[in-house]
Amino acid sequence: MTTDQAPRPGLPVAGFIAVELAYLAIAHIWGGPPWTVVGMLAFVAPLVTGLRRASLVLLVPSLAWLVLFRVTGNRELFFPFAMYVAAFLSVSLAARDARLGAAGGGFVVIVFLAIRVLQRATVPVLAVECVVAVAILAAVVAARATLRRQPASDAAIVAGASLAAYAGLAL
Repeated sequence: MTTDQAPRPGLPVAGFIAVELAYLAIAHIWGGPPWTVVGMLAFVAPLVTGLRRASLVLLVPSLAWLVLFRVTGNRELFFPFAMYVAAFLSVSLAARDARLGAAGGGFVVIVFLAIRVLQRATVPVLAVECVVAVAILAAVVAARATLRRQPASDAAIVAGASLAAYAGLAL
């Protein structure tokens, strides 16, 4: 590095790749392809907004839903996991542009619903999941637009979205 080059802020690329590979390996081994596909989408945000530790710190807790799935065998926990990832992508990409954040979160919801179609979910179940997911994503976008951007507010939005999805399982 020459003296006129400033050090790059953020996470070293090798560290990012190591965390990404570990995250996706855990998702694949414990959850299978659906969890891995949704998890892969989360890594778009750090690529667009920069490889920051804060992004990974916010993402990694999503694996708690996978742990709970493994402990309980409750396959429905895929929904709060997917909504965690959708909210994470939405708040992360909103740092660049609010529309990009909404589109990123919406894309995760579309992929989740496509997976549910492939899993042969019934039409009534898909309808409820779609309505709940869209309502949660709308709340995420509104919250991101009104709250000051801070790690704590992003964490609260993402956790709230995930917990709302869990509550939505009761419908």
